[in-house]
Amino acid sequence: MSKVSLFFGAGAEIGYGLPSGGKFALDIFRMDVAEDKKRLREAREKVNKRSNYAKNWLPQDYEKKPISSFGRTQYESLVKSSLEYKRFDIIRYLSEFDSRVSELARKFDETFDRNIREAFERVLGISFGSETFSHEIRISGILGDYNQLFSSDFFSSYLKALELPSTDENFFIRKRCRDFCRSVLELLIGACGEELVHNLNDGIFEKKPDEIDIFDDLGAIFSLDYRGAGLTGLEVILDGEPIAITADTSDEHLICAFALEILEDIFAASLDYQSLIDSNWRYLYSPKTDWAKFCKINIFLNTAQRYISSIADKFHKKIISGDGYYHDILNIKENHEIKAIGTTNYNNFIGTISDEDVYYLNGSVDDCYDPYLNTIISKKLSTDSQHFTVPFLFTQSGIKPLTSIKMSERYVKLYNNLKESDVVAVIGYGFNVDDGHINGLFRSCIEDDGKELVIFHYTNDFGAESDLKLKEYYQERLRLKDHSGITVIKVGNDRKTPEGSFWYDTLRE
Repeated sequence: MSKVSLFFGAGAEIGYGLPSGGKFALDIFRMDVAEDKKRLREAREKVNKRSNYAKNWLPQDYEKKPISSFGRTQYESLVKSSLEYKRFDIIRYLSEFDSRVSELARKFDETFDRNIREAFERVLGISFGSETFSHEIRISGILGDYNQLFSSDFFSSYLKALELPSTDENFFIRKRCRDFCRSVLELLIGACGEELVHNLNDGIFEKKPDEIDIFDDLGAIFSLDYRGAGLTGLEVILDGEPIAITADTSDEHLICAFALEILEDIFAASLDYQSLIDSNWRYLYSPKTDWAKFCKINIFLNTAQRYISSIADKFHKKIISGDGYYHDILNIKENHEIKAIGTTNYNNFIGTISDEDVYYLNGSVDDCYDPYLNTIISKKLSTDSQHFTVPFLFTQSGIKPLTSIKMSERYVKLYNNLKESDVVAVIGYGFNVDDGHINGLFRSCIEDDGKELVIFHYTNDFGAESDLKLKEYYQERLRLKDHSGITVIKVGNDRKTPEGSFWYDTLRE
């Protein structure tokens, strides 16, 4: 019986109805944090004021200091980080606008039993896609040749809505479509502008002598005003009023509701909050230095845990009794020995369904962290702790807790099990840059231990990408010397390969 190790990312849970990573981030920033502030106050009351912990680690009068959380003042930081680190993702999305939005439209139409294209036709009085703005709008060549957006049928339809007569009847759709179009254009200009600024700062002098450092001092003098480069869209998503859709919803309201879906999808694919977390994370270890930032990161992690737990409660029955990748483990166990299961996900569904031990490499909802002692403890123990503890969750940052003994053991044990496995399969994991600490495990398995990594790649179009192209894609993601140690198998929504077999059946081959 062959030994199989499995590794699951967020994509493995989407089929159960759980949100993707991008949607996860947006939902957290939308949540009311009153409950998490209350939890922090309760933790503060448990601290022994006479202890060395309070004396040496906490600021004077900590028990009276106000408790702060992330708010609107952090929006600019989110936009800045997104444009800086995800600008190519934004440009790619907007360049492929119709293909991305068409998939959204399909799901939107199925969900609400309406047809968004027909709604546009009735409101605008023209056939959908019959008019675009490709010959009327072009961005400056200085910013690059990124004008595909203006050939888009969907975006042109939203621009066309701005030409509707300025009447009371059209006020709502004109206002919402204006906000939407401005948000998209801000992101396009912001992403292109960020690339331009980087190119300018990197190449102010085409030639310069290395021995004279004054030229280096003149670098990085150009910057982007982020207040006008994406803030509108983020404010619309996080602060805007949602639009309820019923059978009686007008075409105008339907179009505006779909605009919110598109904006949310763009930000879900490109929102980067790593710099926001990084700039506050260090204060978990030094609340005396900046109490406000200590509170902000503490509350953020508690909000994240509460959100994850609420989603788990909402979908618990569907997941436990449902059908998905975690249930497929039971089929795998009939023909293989499960050597190890690892995951970047936070819920304990895998262990509950498979009855196997699971290595949670990004923490879990049952883990808590004591930054003072740099140790991981159970959620139950944290309830009675006289120290400030936080949920142990790596979101887009937080590598410092890897230095804790318990976390290091997880990585070492998983790695040793991977080395002893006949098959190492990865499902729903994207090998993202901020997961470099995990990617390194797989890279070592391939290059140092000669293991073959079987990656199950989700797609809704089996013919969209060749096997070689996918191998090269994952080779780049894993930073491998070549792709000889990678096998990529395409799977669809039904968890089946192009040949019609379930993904786990390929493990027997």
